[in-house]
Amino acid sequence: MEQRSERYGAFAEVRLRQAGAFTRAQAIEHGISDKVLLGRRRARQLQRVHTGVYVDFTGPLPWKTRLWAAWLSCGPEAVLTGVTALRMHGVAGSWRDDRIHVAVLHSRRVDPKSGVVVTRHRHLSALVQTSREPPTVRLEVALLVAAAVEQDVSRRAAVLFDACRQRLTTAARLLAELESLPELPGRRILRRILGEAAEGVQSFLEQAYLRRVERAHGLPRARRQVRAVDGGAVVYRDSEYAPYGVLVELDGQAGHAGHADPVGRWRDMTRDNAAAHLHARSPPSQVGEDRVPMWG
Repeated sequence: MEQRSERYGAFAEVRLRQAGAFTRAQAIEHGISDKVLLGRRRARQLQRVHTGVYVDFTGPLPWKTRLWAAWLSCGPEAVLTGVTALRMHGVAGSWRDDRIHVAVLHSRRVDPKSGVVVTRHRHLSALVQTSREPPTVRLEVALLVAAAVEQDVSRRAAVLFDACRQRLTTAARLLAELESLPELPGRRILRRILGEAAEGVQSFLEQAYLRRVERAHGLPRARRQVRAVDGGAVVYRDSEYAPYGVLVELDGQAGHAGHADPVGRWRDMTRDNAAAHLHARSPPSQVGEDRVPMWG
């Protein structure tokens, strides 16, 4: 009797760790027979989510429970990927896909499952951050996969620029990780976006300025995201043309309104105000007799 109680206690710990989800194999391992499972389903004490995967309550499933159920249904070698992995890494975003994204080995075939997107990779073990549970691809892999599936190129850029702007990773790390994903669609576009991020571009507006103004008109190359200290506060200049004493701040009021977080809006306004104050105090730069114009 005591041994059975210990097994039931251990099974409760498994379910707690897995947000209420468990497999038939786990139940049998802890002394729960198919007959008991069937009886509890009929008594509405549990529900089946996928073939061989249950949860120990009825009603709507929280996201974390759906995540565990999807991973358990795809086998122990599966890993979370894409936007699901980004949520596991704590990356906020306006993701329009609430499905659970799971990656498996390329040699495997997994039956379709409701609310689950399964992709296959040849070298899956090399992409995994094993310290997370369930296993999850590294942050850089998740960002690249999430960006690759976006149909809109501007949203692809936004995914990668935002991650670099928030200093979650760097363009160099993303470029290195891209080389480990030879089968990822849209690699040429992603490489071009990351090349611009490596130059300091951190928003779609800054990307448009780089392509349509600076490059298109043969302007000198600016230094981007230049760290500066004004009044004890650290600020970053969008584009600085140091030889000419010109700063270009591109976000403006539209950029501030577009920030999802008030901290980001406040940081940008502080930066812009400091830049305006700096130029108000400084004598105008000149070429011959003409003042160098401010762009933006």
